Amino acid sequence: MNESMYEKLTEALNERKNTFLLTITSHPEKHLIGAKALLWPDGDFYTEDPISLDLIKSLVEKCEKLIKKNRSSTIHLQWNEVSIECFAEYFPAPIHLIIAGAGHVCEPVAEMGRMIGFFVTVLDDRAEFASRDRFPLADQVICRSYLEYFQTVKLSDKTYILLLTRGHKFDVLSLRELLNRNEKPAYIGMIGSRRRISGVFEELKHDFPDDCFDQLYTPVGLDIGAQTPSEIAVSIMAEILKVKNQKSGHSLSEKVRKYAKLGFREGVKNGAAATHKTRD
Repeated sequence: MNESMYEKLTEALNERKNTFLLTITSHPEKHLIGAKALLWPDGDFYTEDPISLDLIKSLVEKCEKLIKKNRSSTIHLQWNEVSIECFAEYFPAPIHLIIAGAGHVCEPVAEMGRMIGFFVTVLDDRAEFASRDRFPLADQVICRSYLEYFQTVKLSDKTYILLLTRGHKFDVLSLRELLNRNEKPAYIGMIGSRRRISGVFEELKHDFPDDCFDQLYTPVGLDIGAQTPSEIAVSIMAEILKVKNQKSGHSLSEKVRKYAKLGFREGVKNGAAATHKTRD
């Protein structure tokens, strides 16, 4: 892959677009072996190699099933009485983690989100907080009002939003805008005390039906007794992974604990028996 195609691929992923990289692996015309094209689910494509438009269209049609399933595979096609093989490599768009409120909890959350592989956006309306120096690992650091940002940001089932703002009024403004959008994120987590959360719901409950709050998780995070900003970040990211992966969040040992104990006892017995035999 040359530099310009790599830049196109990177740009598409940063815009959170699923992308396929097509590489011709078998073709009677040797100069076409290794030719590449980028393909997007809407049928748009990009190539710098001498692949004819008709062949590109045939490859796009052949990739329809892969696009629906979001997976890589080798495809074969007959084109103008010629057998062609092509490998379609799937590059999923990274999950977009939007952290609204660049306070002390935001810093470890942004670091962990980036470590996990999310595309991390840090948002705050204060220039001294929305600073690249404070968030060197974030993909985006934006100084803008919460209302303006949430009016236009792209939302999808790959969007995860954290409201870690400094006050109740900013939560209400952000939530009202998000709940009014036709597109819905996969997750909205809101930090705060019970009193603060109650105040938010009190202001919004008359304007929105109950099912509008299905993606809202508040208080945010799993109950692991987190106290410090870093511990709270672990709790929050664990809940996001729980939602993303559709898992229970329970300890992995719960279902097998009694069997594990039996196994450990058996292991002890067998070990003791072996010791006696050795001594004998």
